Amino acid sequence: MDKKVTILIVDDSPTIHAAIASMLKNDPLLDFNILKSTNGAEGCKIAFKDHPDIILMDIEMPVMDGVKATRKIKSNNKINDIPIIVMSTSYIIEDAFDAGANDFIMKPFSEFELLLRLNINIKLAQKTKVLAKQNILLLEQKLETERQNNIIARQQKDLFDDMEYASHIQDAIKPSKEILNELSKDYFIINRPKNIVGGDFFWASKANGKYYFVVGDCTGHGIAGALMSMIGSAFLNEIINNVPYQSAGHILDELRKRIIDLLNQKGTLGETNNGMDIALCVFCPENRKLEFAGAYNPVYIVRENKSLEILKADRMPIGIYVKNNPFTTKETFLGENDSIYMFTDGYPDQFGGPYGNKFRYKKFRELILTCSSNKTHHKKIIEDNFNDWVKGYEQIDDILVVGLQL
Repeated sequence: MDKKVTILIVDDSPTIHAAIASMLKNDPLLDFNILKSTNGAEGCKIAFKDHPDIILMDIEMPVMDGVKATRKIKSNNKINDIPIIVMSTSYIIEDAFDAGANDFIMKPFSEFELLLRLNINIKLAQKTKVLAKQNILLLEQKLETERQNNIIARQQKDLFDDMEYASHIQDAIKPSKEILNELSKDYFIINRPKNIVGGDFFWASKANGKYYFVVGDCTGHGIAGALMSMIGSAFLNEIINNVPYQSAGHILDELRKRIIDLLNQKGTLGETNNGMDIALCVFCPENRKLEFAGAYNPVYIVRENKSLEILKADRMPIGIYVKNNPFTTKETFLGENDSIYMFTDGYPDQFGGPYGNKFRYKKFRELILTCSSNKTHHKKIIEDNFNDWVKGYEQIDDILVVGLQL
């Protein structure tokens, strides 16, 4: 042993004290430090003061018997972990065990029996202490985990509240119903951010007798994407109101300049490739001419005869790129019953279905043609199809689909 084992012998017989002390000297495993008491009351005081490792307690004693002394020790939280072996010349020991005794030895006892009982109970007490320490450590770890979880929960709530507030700001810059009703005979907007807010945005404005409308897809999701979308909307308002109009492509050229300047993009190696993809339309109601310019994002036009026409975008983003060529302007004329569909890549790129594949653009075009034949429910058809496709999978990107009949 690394240290002596302190044993308290509580017995009113000096002969018993001497006999036990003699036996303890012969223990080959333990080195005992012996404390003695002749009655239960004194034994309790010594136990509280010196906190021995084990107690040998006689049951029949004057002043305070061993049962009362055992009960008093076991009722004290500071010393109730001390193992108590009661000694008696009688087998009537039920009261002692009810009081909390850990073991019993019958008088007279042999040296072998005494040392065996002491060794067993001391080892059990040591293991119990180790387990108690481990339980305390586990409890502390549990409390620390709960504390950390509470911190994370508060942080998540704060983030959720921030995103909810950001969503209100983002909603405030969306096109008003008045301008949309003025622009379109019939329209729908499906906006499903991956998070509460996202980088996909729909913007519309009117100036100089023309209508301008955009579907954009900014780099990133969540608050970062939402911030870029608000920047994009603000820049578009500046350009439409302050830059002399030349063409749809010229508007995107101006927007790209502002985004590059804002993000301080130089085209250096390792630079973050932030920016946005956009489909921009300019509609003149007088002659029903539609101008289109796009940065990766095309526009689908479903004609009255149910044919689908694609206005393809330039293969470069609104942001720094290898070759920042001017954006191309494409022109077409719309019939009274033609419909325009603008969208980001979230819907076609979504994984789902029975095999976990991407939805893809071919299937998306087929869906657009299907729903254009049922304009009363075209929004519901597109939403229901997406819900069925994504079932069992995580939404991987912001989703925005806009349908307009001008």
